[in-house]
This record gives sequence, C-alpha cells and structure tokens, in this order.
Amino acid sequence: MEAIKVTAFLSSPIAVCDDWTPSLDALLEWQILEKLNLLSPNPTTDQVAETRPLVFTEMPIEKGDLNGEWYWKVSSPCYAYTVDQQSRFRKRWSPGVDSPEPNWGKRKPKFTTSQGAEKAYDLPLFLRSAYAIHWYGIGDPSATLSLLESITGLGKKRSQGYGQILKWVVEPFSHDWHLWKVNTLMKAVPIEMLDPSQKVQCTLMNWGWRPPGWLAANKSFCAMPTQTVVKLDKEFDDG
Repeated sequence: MEAIKVTAFLSSPIAVCDDWTPSLDALLEWQILEKLNLLSPNPTTDQVAETRPLVFTEMPIEKGDLNGEWYWKVSSPCYAYTVDQQSRFRKRWSPGVDSPEPNWGKRKPKFTTSQGAEKAYDLPLFLRSAYAIHWYGIGDPSATLSLLESITGLGKKRSQGYGQILKWVVEPFSHDWHLWKVNTLMKAVPIEMLDPSQKVQCTLMNWGWRPPGWLAANKSFCAMPTQTVVKLDKEFDDG
C-alpha cells in the first residue's frame, strides 16, 4: 500500500446535496460486492455483517485505526466548482397519458399519487459544475483503478446525464492526505477522536463516517471538513 491520489474527470455537472459525497470507500465497497455477486439494494444489518470479512479482504484501500475504531484511509471528496444551481425532478402523470398503464400485479386496481409506485413528487436537484473530483488515500493504485473504471457516473440522476465520468486516474502521490493536509481536516471523524487541544476548522453533524453510511453502528457525531470543497469566484476566474 502507498499514498495515492484518485481522480474522476467529469463531463457534466454532478448532483449532490452536501460537501462530503460521493464517498470513495463506499463506491469501492459497492464495486466489491457487485464483483462477488453479493450486492443487495436494501441489505439487512445481518447481510452487511456477513459480507464484512470479504470486503475487508478485497478492499484495495488500507484499513486504519482511530482510538480502537477501524476506518478506510481515504479522504472526503476534494474539488472546486464554478456553478451552483438548483433544478428540480418531478413526477406528475396520469396513467396511460404521460406513461404506460400501471402494472397492478396482485394489487387492487387503484390509482393514487400520494403513495406507492404512482406517488407524485416535485423535489429539488442541486447541481455543481466541476472539472474533476479528487480523493487522497493509502492503497493499491492498480487494484483501486480496476474496481473504479467501470463506474461511469457519480451522484444523483446519473441516468439523466448528470455526474458523467470521462475517465478515472489513480496515481502514486507524494503525501498522505487521507486524514490531514498539514492542519486541514480531510475526512469526517467522530469528534471524540480529535485532540481537544488542537484547533480544527470544521462543522459538526451526525454522519455515517464508515460505509455503509446508513448503518446506525457507523454513524457518529462527527467533525466534518470544510475546506475540501471550494466554490470558485467567477470574477476572479475571468480576470
């Protein structure tokens, strides 16, 4: 294992709701489970526990330890973006007019837009235009690239063309920036794992700091990095 820099070059804006996704370790775990034919869209906690030994064996990123808690040695996403805009994605339709007739299956034929498969929605979609996204970590460059190169999109609404990836690049790097870049926090970590005497620029929130992020055991009150994602000043860029 060595210090590496992982880069996803983008050809379209990415739809994200925060500064800490997409998570590279979560992407890699997903790819590992898919390769082993163990991927489940809605796994139970027992299924997650059963696959942990296999994920630990196959993961090309080094496992670290913080106060007795394991984590993957990879930073939050790092990028600069020039445009921050809000679009919307909607579903408002009548069966047979705006879409095919519903497949009722064994359900009683009943059309409702307040619940179920026919539920209507009108939700915000936050878009950022970035040339590339970087992650820093400790890992195996070739094994990491092998898992990532089949991923063609990041973020939400990839099927609509957002977050499309031109190419992945994984290369050796001169510094280990997975947790700290000098005095800059680079990864979300539980607040109790930081030295209380150290002044850290961060924000605080409940966060799944290890994948899978939805698992209660992986959530903690975390110090979140605030300098890994930067909005560029357009006037400065034009000058």
